[in-house]
Parts: sequence; structure tokens; C-alpha cells
Amino acid sequence: MSAKVFEKGVPSPWIPVSTVESESGYSTSLWGRTYKIEKNLLFSSISSQNEELLESPIRIVAGENGHPVVWRDVDCFLSEGDEKCTTIYTTAQSDAFIVNTCIKIEFDGLATVDVKLMPKGYTVPQLFGLESKESTPTLLDYFWIEIPIKEEIAKLYHISPNKVHPDDEGNTGDMDKFESSSYLNEKNKDLEFASIVYIGNDDKGLFTYCESAENWQPESEDKYYQFVEGDGCVVLRMRLLDSQPRAWEACNAKFGQYKYPCMSYRIAFQASPVKPFPANPYKEKLLHIDCFKKIEGDYIDFLANPVVEGDTEIGYDRIKRLGVTTLVLHEKWNNVQNYWKLTTRTQHQLTTIISECHKRGIKVVPYFGYEISTMADVFMDNADEYALLRENEDVRSVQWYRFPAQREYPVCYCSSIADKFVDGLEKLVDKYGFDGVYLDGTAMTRACGNSAHGCGYDDVNGVHRPTYRMFPIRDMFKRLYEVFDSRGKIINCHISDCVNGGVLSFSHSLWMGEYIQYNLVKEGINEMPDGYLRASHAGRNFGIPTEFIVYENRPIWNFEDALVFSLLHGILPRPNDIGGPLEFMSGIWKIVDEFDMDNAEFVPYFNNPYFVSDNENIKISGFKAGDEWLLFVANADGAQQGEVDISGFDGKTIVNAETGEKLFAANGKIKLPFARFAHYLIKVK
Repeated sequence: MSAKVFEKGVPSPWIPVSTVESESGYSTSLWGRTYKIEKNLLFSSISSQNEELLESPIRIVAGENGHPVVWRDVDCFLSEGDEKCTTIYTTAQSDAFIVNTCIKIEFDGLATVDVKLMPKGYTVPQLFGLESKESTPTLLDYFWIEIPIKEEIAKLYHISPNKVHPDDEGNTGDMDKFESSSYLNEKNKDLEFASIVYIGNDDKGLFTYCESAENWQPESEDKYYQFVEGDGCVVLRMRLLDSQPRAWEACNAKFGQYKYPCMSYRIAFQASPVKPFPANPYKEKLLHIDCFKKIEGDYIDFLANPVVEGDTEIGYDRIKRLGVTTLVLHEKWNNVQNYWKLTTRTQHQLTTIISECHKRGIKVVPYFGYEISTMADVFMDNADEYALLRENEDVRSVQWYRFPAQREYPVCYCSSIADKFVDGLEKLVDKYGFDGVYLDGTAMTRACGNSAHGCGYDDVNGVHRPTYRMFPIRDMFKRLYEVFDSRGKIINCHISDCVNGGVLSFSHSLWMGEYIQYNLVKEGINEMPDGYLRASHAGRNFGIPTEFIVYENRPIWNFEDALVFSLLHGILPRPNDIGGPLEFMSGIWKIVDEFDMDNAEFVPYFNNPYFVSDNENIKISGFKAGDEWLLFVANADGAQQGEVDISGFDGKTIVNAETGEKLFAANGKIKLPFARFAHYLIKVK
């Protein structure tokens, strides 16, 4: 990187890392979490928000020469560190093998673990013939990492990559479109390789990361990971080796003790939430123009003229009147897509929009993403080195057409373009004074096999395989966070089914839900995918405020339907249409603003003993502040439910917040009719 990150210390909202030594090992504390290594090769305890995540220590299990390994001489050592990071080494040996680890725990909770396995080898006296050279057989039967997560924590999972990602034509095949995130109710399940596996509940959990399958050797391609039922826990098993490493086969077994190469693995863990979830995640009211609902012409002209048919109100005045506090500009604001050097026309457009919005107290956040334009003057300089290449070194990822006419080639931010990108954005934000950056897909770990910048690897069969490199992207985001957060500006990330906490630590908010829109806009849906939304879209379990993306295709799928999916999980849909969706959300924003959200507790439908429906399809979530409630009551089913009784209203004042109509309870119950995906916002005191 061209500049050091966080030179002035640990950034807000985190606190310095602190490590305490005891007779049994080390305890490292940071914001909201504690990691302990006590007489163990890996973590003996990981707690989040004062709750233990592990049922028992994370363990390395192995078999050698036909019997289970017993690790001896387990020891750990604290290295020099600072307020940003603690480094701990551990070591152990068996009859035939040694394991060493290097564990680096950073202030946002990312713990990078380098695991090295090797035969014990000969000592110096043995090599000089002063002691016997009789070697211990070095047949490795298996080598696994097992993470036993408490049953009350292991309720939900999220994995990436997954087969629900659409192909270049937007098709997701026959696979369940919600399979990437769901309930962890299959306790014995095999998984293909994943770079991210998250297991948790609605409040907290544990990320596991691995950038590639290099040196992994499971018995089959569908058994890289397993969810295994344990005693009071679910064990995430990482099957690094299920047999003698093929990398050792080329060596003479007689000299295997010292000739077998070290088998090395870089894995990372991160307890969530990664930072504090804001007391009121709804203060900012974002409108995103030109995403899916496309605008003809330039934004500068669109916003300065009437935007709704039959109404003379111009765009700027409309968004101000309807409560927008932040305007997100999509791709077309910039003549040369995703480029940090602006044309004179783009400069004029940007400065005008910023000036008009700032006059009205509205912030402006422009789009950047994951591509390089064929118009950019750097395109031919390093296009091959920048390129994101799919499974091998010949196939590029999808290339988009954009207007003004150009093609967009996805880049990999593990390449040298990362430094140019950050430096360019820093100069832009200082020159033009916009209020943050919207990053489309930038935070995702994508499959890339481009060896020109260090992605991809050749397996033992000579097949070139992709990697999913997180650490270079994380380093880039640390710099981006320093640039924007230090200036009081935001990073808003758009991701699709790739919740990457190690990178998203360094963002302020998320916009999610795009990939399932491929199906929703074409097919609609019959019932809310609650497990999918709870696992990956609610935001509280990660510590990052989230909004839901909606692509309308009435009458199959619309913004009001999406409100059910989002508000039941304590989040809001973001309008990406200045017309009806913005008008609709303006009313919701007003209701939310009238409630004391700063002091409210979110009570979700799956843990709400206060208000109960006599129909299981009617879900009730709410915000409780003192003796007042803002309830969201919704039909989570695509079929009409007729009239439904809702109880819990004894002695309370009840008002339909959207209409102002008073509601009256009989024997503590109100009766409401529910059409498909119908909802009610109700004030209760």
C-alpha cells in the first residue's frame, strides 16, 4: 500500500486491543469480544457481547499411522504487539508430527491463523550420527480443524460463494434461491469449498474465512466442510486433509521425516457483531436514483426538472419535501464509469448536483464499483494485470455495456489498481466535497484466477483454480475507511450474498438483496424467506445497518411486498425510484421519525411474547421505548388470510400509524383483515 493505514491509532468505534497473560495462556480483549488461548493450539474461548460462542475449545484433530493423534508439549507465546494487533504463537507435537500456528488478532476482531503441519524431522545430533536415526512412520490419516459452536448460537448460517449466484445471463438454475443463508437445521451436512462460512443467531456469531482450497485434500469435492451434530453444539469441521498429502508423494518416504514440505493453511476467524449497531439505524433517509428504474438523460437535467407526470415540482424539491437526507447517484453520474479522473462534463454535473443538494441540506454519495471502463486512459496500461478472471487465466468475468457507449471490465482489487483507486477517491472527495461513497460489489470476495496479480493457484494435478482473496481487499478498505470516516463521510456497500465481515468492518452501512430479485421480479414469491433474511440481511448480528434492495415488477413483486420482508427484520427498504416508492417510503420515514428510536429496543416476531396472532402467517415485530410501541404487523404469506385476531392490547391506546385511525380492542384483541403480504404500522401506548 502507498500509505500506512490508521497511523493515529485504533479508529472509532473500536478500542485498543489488550492482551493479559495468565498461567494457562492469554486472553485478548477488544470491542465487544474476548479471545482466549489457554493450553490449546487454537482458541479455547471466543465470547461476543459477554456470551461464550464455543461449547469447547477449537481443536486440531488428526490421525497418524492408524491411530488418533495426541498432541503433547502444547505451548503458547506472546509476541510484540500494539494497540491494533496482538500476535500469539502456539506449538505442539505428536509421535510423528509438529503443528505450529501464528495467530494475529486485530482491533475489529479478525483473527488470522496460520497453521503449519510437518513431520518432526531429525535433530542436529541425529544428522551428525551422534544419536539414532530410527525414524517414526509418517503416515498422516487425516488433519481437521473442528469448531464446536454452542447450540443456542448455531441457529443460522451463511456461505459464500454459493450456487445461487446468477450466471452471466442472470440465471440461477434450479437451486433454492435462498440456500446461501438459512436455518442451520441440518446438523449433518456436507459442503463444497466456501471462502466464507458464518454460523450464528440473530444477535451474534462466528465467521470463518479461507481464501483458497490450496493444500486442502478432502475425500471428495462436496466434503470440504461439514456441519456435524455435537453434544450441545454444532461442529463446523474443516477437512483440510483426509489422507496423506499428495505433495509428499514425490518424496522418498524413507527420508520423509525431513524432506516432506510443510503443509500450510491461512484461515481467519471473526466473532460478530464486528462493531456497535447504532441505536437508531434510520436517521439517514437514502434515495438511490437510476438503479434498475433507469433515467433517460443526465442526472443534472433530470433533477432540475419536473420528475412526476402532471406535477411541476422539480426533482431537488421533491426529494427534499419527501424527507430524503442522502441522495445516492448511480453509475451514470460519471461519463467514464468507475474512474477517479473526471471529464469536464462530469465535473460540471457533480458540482451542480452537490451544490443544489447541499442548499437543501441533502448529502450526495456517488457510485463507484468493481470495474474499469474501456474509455479510461489507464485501460491499456495494465488491463491484463487488473482483470478479474474467472476459473482460469483466459476467461474474463461478465463485461457490461454502459452509456455513453463503453464496456466495463470487472477488476480484481488484489491487483495494483487498488492503490490507484483509493488515492483517486481521496483526491476526488477533497476536491468536490461529496458526502461519502457507494461501493457496488467492491467488498465482495470474488473468484479470480489471474496469476498476474497473485490470484489463483495450480493444484497437485496441474489444474489452475481460483482464489477468493480477502486480505488485499481488506487492506484497501482499511485505507478507504480512513479516508472517508476521518472526514465524517460514509462508505455504503452494496453486496450480493457475500457477507464478508473482515472487509465490511470498514464500512458504515449495507444495501442487500439484489440476487434474489432475479427470481422475485420474474416469479414473485409465496412466502417470506425468513431464514434467509434472518441469517444475512438483518444487520444486527453483524453490527452493520442494512437496507433491502427492491426491483419492482408490478403486480408480480412490488415495494409494499418488500416492506414486509424488511421491517419484520428491523430494517427498511431503500427507494430506488423517485416516484411511487419514494412517496410510499416518505410516509414510513415520518412514522419512524415520530417514534423515540434512539431509546427503542427492537423486538422481532420470533421473540415477541407481548403481541400474539391467532394465525401463524401473521408476524409481529416492534420497537419498544418505555411504555410505547411501534408495531409492524404483516402477512408473511402470498395468500390472503382474511380477518385475524391480534391480542396483547389490554388497556392500551391503539392507532393505525399510516391512516391516523384509532383502533379499539375487545378483550385485549383487535381484528384486522390481511390480503397477500399486507401490513399495518400500529402505535400502541
